[in-house]
Amino acid sequence: MQIFSLEKQCMVLMWLNPLFKIGHKQKLEPDDMYSVLPEDRSQHLGEELQGYWDQEVKRAQKDAQEPSLMKAIVKCYWKSYLIWGLFTFLEVKDSYTVHCFLVYVSQY
Repeated sequence: MQIFSLEKQCMVLMWLNPLFKIGHKQKLEPDDMYSVLPEDRSQHLGEELQGYWDQEVKRAQKDAQEPSLMKAIVKCYWKSYLIWGLFTFLEVKDSYTVHCFLVYVSQY
């Protein structure tokens, strides 16, 4: 079962067309890339994760355990993944519901 139609796949990737055109003509350079939002820069994200890692190390020392990078990552990013996961679930559910409806209707 195809989750996303070809039209949706094309719409998702349309913002990359200018970049593809440049890359087709010449080798891409760092200046050709889109700029990133300040909150999405690796420096900011690294510092945020470092804070959660420091907390995890303190917790592990207190409990006489090994610190877990996975726990630090989950604590740092669970909110954004929950939101995107919810949107993905709703889109897949909606797509599946429409597919089931069309199959049902086509039987009559």
